[in-house]
Amino acid sequence: MLAEFYLKTSPSSKQLSDQKYQSEQAILWYQQAIRLNYPKATIALANLYFHQGNMFEAKKLLAKLKVIEFPYNQPNDVTVAAIILTTKIAISEGNRALTKLLLSKFLSVLQADKAGAQLLSAIVKYQVLTTVDKADVASSKSHKTCSNSIQIFATNLTHLAQVESLVKDFRDQPLNDLVCFSAVRYLPLSILSCSPATQKAIICDESKLDKVAESVTTRYIAIMLPEGGANVHFGVLYFDAQDSVDVVEHEISHLLGFVDEYPLVKGHVKCRADQQQVSALNIAVLQNSYQGDRNSIRAIVLKQLAWAEQIKDTTPILHIKDVDYDKNQYWQLGTPVQYAHEVGLFRSQTCDHNSAKEKRSFNAFKPLSERTKMQYDELNFPKQYIALLHQNSKKFLMPSFHYNIALAFYQQNNIDEAKDWLKKAANWESNVRRRKKVRQGNF
Repeated sequence: MLAEFYLKTSPSSKQLSDQKYQSEQAILWYQQAIRLNYPKATIALANLYFHQGNMFEAKKLLAKLKVIEFPYNQPNDVTVAAIILTTKIAISEGNRALTKLLLSKFLSVLQADKAGAQLLSAIVKYQVLTTVDKADVASSKSHKTCSNSIQIFATNLTHLAQVESLVKDFRDQPLNDLVCFSAVRYLPLSILSCSPATQKAIICDESKLDKVAESVTTRYIAIMLPEGGANVHFGVLYFDAQDSVDVVEHEISHLLGFVDEYPLVKGHVKCRADQQQVSALNIAVLQNSYQGDRNSIRAIVLKQLAWAEQIKDTTPILHIKDVDYDKNQYWQLGTPVQYAHEVGLFRSQTCDHNSAKEKRSFNAFKPLSERTKMQYDELNFPKQYIALLHQNSKKFLMPSFHYNIALAFYQQNNIDEAKDWLKKAANWESNVRRRKKVRQGNF
C-alpha cells in the first residue's frame, strides 16, 4: 500500500526530483513486501521496472518465479499477471520464439482472463506473430495511389498504441491531407541493429529492413524506437516514444521536400556548395553576391527557387552592394527588411555551421522572414508552404525506403543486392528523370 501510495501521488511541478524520489520510495517498499514473502509485490515491482524500461531488473524478478514452469491448469492472479508481463517483455525484446512458447502453453489461461484476452487481441491486431504471405501483399490494396504513404512500426505493445494515438492526432495537422498511413504494425527490436542513444540521431542497419519490405505496400517506413533523436534518412523516418505529433509532422515534412531552417550539422550535404538546381521546397543555397545586370541576375536566381511564382514582381531579391571604378555593379542577394512581410529571399540559419561566415561565398535562403515549423517544431506551417506542397507534390519527395536498403547493401559491398533494391525504389517514381536518378543511386 505504501508503494502504491508513492506511485499514485502526483509529483510537484516545482520539484523535478520529486518523481524520481517517489519512484525510489515505491521500489523500496515493494522490495520490503517481497522480503516479507508477498508474491503480488514481485509482479508489481517487475511491472514498474518494465514501464521504466529496465528490462534487466524486471526479468531478474520474473526469473525467480520460473514462469514457464507454471502449471497451465492452476491459474491465479499472480501467475496470470506473471505470464502476461513475461509475454510483454518477450515482445518488447523481439523474442518471437519465447512469445510463441508462452502462448502455446498458456493460451487458455490468457483467454479466460480480461487482461490476458486484451493482450491476445493486441498480438493479433499488430501482427506480432504473423508472417505476411507475399501473395497476400500482392492482392492487397496498394498505396501507390497515395504519393506519400507511410507504414509506421513500433517495437512493443505500449508504443504501438501510442503510435495509433499519434496518427489520430495527425488528422488535425496541416499536412494531414498530403499523407496516408497504413495500419500500425509491430517490428521486433531484434530485427534492426540500431544505436538509439538519447539526444543523438537514431541510426540503424537498414539492410535488415529487407526482412519486412515484401510485406510493406507504402512508399515510406517510419519506426518508433524507445529512445533516440528523431531524423529522416531518405525514405525512412525514425522517432522515439517521447516525440510529440509536432515533431513527427516536422520529420514527415522532410519526406515531402522541406529542409530544416535551423543550423544543420557541419559538413551536411546541403551546405557543401551553392546549389546547381532546385532541390528543396523551402531552402535555396545560393551565392551571396552577383555582378552584372540586375534584371538578368534576378531571372537566373528565380529559376533556382521552388517558390519563385510566389514572389511579386515588385518585391526585390537583390540590393546594391558596391560599384567599382569601372562602374560595374555588385548585387547582394536578399530581400530588404522593409519587405519582410512578403514572400522573397531571406537568410536562413540552415548552413550557419558549415564554414566561417566571413569566408563563405554562399548562404541558405528561405521564402519568409518569419520563423516556421522548419525551425521550431511547435510553430505552424505557413499557408505559403502548404501551397508550395500542393504545387510540387511529387517533385522534391525523398525516394522510397527501398533506396535505403540498396544504399545499406552497397555500403556492405553487396552490389548485386543493391542493384535489385534500386530497381524497386525506381518503380515508385513516375518522373523519368527521377527514376533514372534513383536507379543510378545518385539521389
